Parts: sequence; structure tokens; C-alpha cells
Amino acid sequence: MSRTLFLYVFKDLLFIFLMASGTLAGIMSFGGLLRPLTQNGLDGSQILLLIRYSMPAMSTYSLPVAALFATTWVYGRMAADNEITACRASGISFLAMTTPAMFLGLFVGIMSMYLLCFTVPKDTLKIERVIVSNIAKIIVNQIEQTHETHFGYFTVYAESARLVDADPNKPNQQAVVLRGPMIVSFATSAKDKFFNVAKEFYMAREAVAYIDEDPNEGSAQLTVVLSDGVLLPRRFTGSTKAEQGGLGVAQFGPVDIPSRLGEKTKFMDIFQLKDLDRDPSRGRDVQAVTAQFIAEDQAAEFTRQLGVLFNQPQRLWDFQSGGDSYSVIRPADAKIDIHGGTITMTAAPGGKPLIFRQQSGGQVRLTAEARSVEIATDADTTRDQLIVSLELRDVLVDAGEAQTPKAVLPRKFVLPMPEEIAGMKTRTPDVYLGTAVSHQSQRQRLLFAWVDLINHVRSEMHARVAFVVSCLLLVLVGASLGMMFRSGNFLTAFAVSVVPAMLSVVLIVTGQHTAENVPKDLTAFNNPLGAGIAIIWAGNVMIAIAAIVLLTRLQRK
Repeated sequence: MSRTLFLYVFKDLLFIFLMASGTLAGIMSFGGLLRPLTQNGLDGSQILLLIRYSMPAMSTYSLPVAALFATTWVYGRMAADNEITACRASGISFLAMTTPAMFLGLFVGIMSMYLLCFTVPKDTLKIERVIVSNIAKIIVNQIEQTHETHFGYFTVYAESARLVDADPNKPNQQAVVLRGPMIVSFATSAKDKFFNVAKEFYMAREAVAYIDEDPNEGSAQLTVVLSDGVLLPRRFTGSTKAEQGGLGVAQFGPVDIPSRLGEKTKFMDIFQLKDLDRDPSRGRDVQAVTAQFIAEDQAAEFTRQLGVLFNQPQRLWDFQSGGDSYSVIRPADAKIDIHGGTITMTAAPGGKPLIFRQQSGGQVRLTAEARSVEIATDADTTRDQLIVSLELRDVLVDAGEAQTPKAVLPRKFVLPMPEEIAGMKTRTPDVYLGTAVSHQSQRQRLLFAWVDLINHVRSEMHARVAFVVSCLLLVLVGASLGMMFRSGNFLTAFAVSVVPAMLSVVLIVTGQHTAENVPKDLTAFNNPLGAGIAIIWAGNVMIAIAAIVLLTRLQRK
């Protein structure tokens, strides 16, 4: 094929490809922004930013379709105008006439690879930052529409919400006033580690939610200041249900609002994917599960040490918190039970009560005699702190004036973590993946996060390469179909090209979902990764066979 003929065909191909790709990407971007427009209350400038940042992501799906459409239409028009016949009469083979289409496929493949591996992950993070910068409006809109909004392990309910001006000295802070709020925090079920149950309920007449965003990480931190707040636990214990939880609770949080994208492999560049494939222990979910196990083990170890103290001859635990001294005394006949991070001590029927004492400046400020005491410990691994909650039941409280009976007396303390317990945070996931781990449920949860991450990473890498290869193959199919159907009509070209293009895209997406469908229970587990990768490449295999068959038939004419 001469240089003049090559440029003549290639210019037409490139023009139609750019027109089709831009149109499809614009339509898909607008469709993806319908929800932010209707639910998230974004303003005009933010909408324009979202359109700008979402165009590369939408283009990755439009590129194969646009390339196939361009080759089908251009070669169909050439065949309808007898230009293909003239080329054949000049001694140019059908395979040589597809050279411009091959160059277009190579150009599209390189563009697709660059977008998928670098541009799309970067721009998608920018989309999240736009959303995070508008998170206060999102909360207000969700409260006004559904009276609730969800954030990971807690949910906020409210009658109404409105925006207020935040502290001018904190440019990254947003504020929302909540009327009649209720905040429900969740915890992992003791029976089913993959199921969450309500743990605590915070209620108030009114509250102000402060959102401090981190513009670099795409995450935020939420602190809710309560007016006339009440804290209620999920479980009610004691002889009556009165005076549960805490009155006058002033604050919920601060708690982290995690990145809404989380650790999604489709939003990582190729170097991040390779790093995770080499070392899955760097994965955010793997590290989060490991950190949770470490915190549970730290709490259990502290509880074990408390058990040793209560079983010594003194049966006494002395500690300091907030400038005051506290002590818990267990009588010799009281029953003690240790389970995980919780100690439960129960006085013997007719025996001496358990004693809780608070001292300040060498003077006793409060003494409480209880029939049972529950000491629950949570570990804050990041700050090397222990959060200890005491719940005294069937209590007789003496604050220096008169003894007052109470069903429950709750207390919460923050204690520094002993050095030997703080050192446990250096444990790696291998400790919990080993077969010698004491709790198989821990190993199963970590193994799920490990396998799920590997499947996501590898299926994503295969899918990106499959998209690139599909661009190279689809142009050959498009050129062959165009020359066979001999039509320069746009609708005919679209109808002919849409089927193989959509087949390729659908099989790639289906293969990814298949590979990522890892069951939470890995007891009897067949890894779907192999089947998913096979489905990802099945479309390209069929398109390659179709291209060979079509070009062979054309050559025989």
C-alpha cells in the first residue's frame, strides 16, 4: 500500500474514531453523574470537575467500541464506493488494505493502556476528593431525603439537617447541624465474624457534626458534639433497666470516615498493582484485619494480666486515670470468669461485695459496693492506649453523703498500654495465617482478605491487558465486516460493530466479577481466579478466530 493511500484511509479512520469515542465517553460520563446531580447537591463547578475527571475512565470502555465502529464504517464506505475494488484491481491485497486499521488498533491500544494504568486511577482519586470536599452537603441531602446516612461501622439518623459555617481557622472543616440525631455504632458479632450487630446508641436533642477532611488521602474524620446527649448500650443488664449507659454525653468520635473508594484495584496504577501482587500484606484490608487481631490480642493479654492480679492474695487492681486513683477489690469467695478481653466477677450469694473506690488528693471521693463487675478492654493500637470499661451491677454507691442504690454504674477509663503489650503491634499477617493460630476464625477472616486481594489484583491486570488486545483485534474484525457488508451508512456500521465490541467488554467485566467472587467461608473453597481469567480472555479468543476467518474468506475472493 502506497503512503498516499495509507494516509487517506488512516485520516478517515482517526477522524471517525475520535468523533465516536468523544460522543460515547460524553454520554457515559453524563449518565454516571446523574446520581451526584440528583442526590449529592453538587454545584456547577464541581459538576464540571467531575465531567473532566470521569472522561478518561469512560473512554476506556468507549475506545474498543469506537475503534470497531470507525473501521466498519470507513471500510464499508470504501467498499460501497468501489474504492476497495479499485485497490484490488491495482494488486493490493485485502490484508494490505487493513494496514491503516492495524495502525489505528495499535494507537488505540497504547492510548487505552496509558489511560488504564496511569490516568484513570489518578483522576478517579480526584473525583473522590471533589466528593469529600462536598461531604457536608451530601450528608444534608441524604438526611433530608431518607433521614439517615451510613459511614462504615456507624449510621447517623436525624429528623433534619442543615449546613452551618465552620471554624474559619480550619479551611478543611465542614459543619452540619443535626436535629433529633441518633447515632448507632456497630461491632462484629461474637458468633459470626462477618456479621455486624448494633453496639451503642447515641441520642440527643441536637448535635453539630464536624467533618475534617484530609485532601491528600481522600478521607475525613467525623466528630459529633451532642446537646443533652444520652448513651445507651445494646444489652440491658442488672435488676432494672433504669440508668443504663450514660447521661450528659457530650461527644461522639472522633471517628474516621474511610475513603469511599476503599482499596479498589481498578483505581490503582500498574505499579501499585504489581507491588500488591508481590506482597499482599501491604493491602489495606489485610492490614486492617491484622490490626484488628492485634488489638483483640492486646486486650486479651491485658485482661489475662488483670486476672493474675485478682487471683493474687491482695485480689486488688490499682490504676490511675485523669489525675485520680482507682481500685477494684475482689473478695476471696467471688467467682471470676475471663473470656477474651472481658473479665466478669460475681460475688458469692450472701458473701462480701466487690469494691470499687475512687481517690483524689489522698481522699476517697467515691466508694461503690457491687454484686458483680464486668471489665471490658479495647485496645487502641495506633495510640498505644487501652480503653477500659467498668460496669458495676446491683450497686450501693457512697459519695460521702448517703448511700444510693443503683442498678448499674458504668465507668470508662483510658490507660497507657504496657510496653510488652504495645510490642505486639509488630506482628505480621503471617502470624495469623499460620496453621498454629489459636483461633481458626481469625485465620479464615485474614485468609479471605488475602485471597480476595490477590484475585482482585490479578484479574484487574489481566483485564487491562485484555482491553488493549481487544482494540488490536476489533479493528481487524471491523475492517473485514465493512468490506463484506459494503455499506457506508452510520446505522449499519453501528449495528454490525456493536455486537463483537460489546461481547468483548461484557466478557472482560464478567470475568473480573467471577474472579472477585470469593466466598467468605473458605472451608471448602475452589478459587474462581482461573475461571475468571479464562472468561476475561474468551472474548479476545473468539474475536481473533472471527478476524482470521473473515480475512481468509476475503483473501479467497
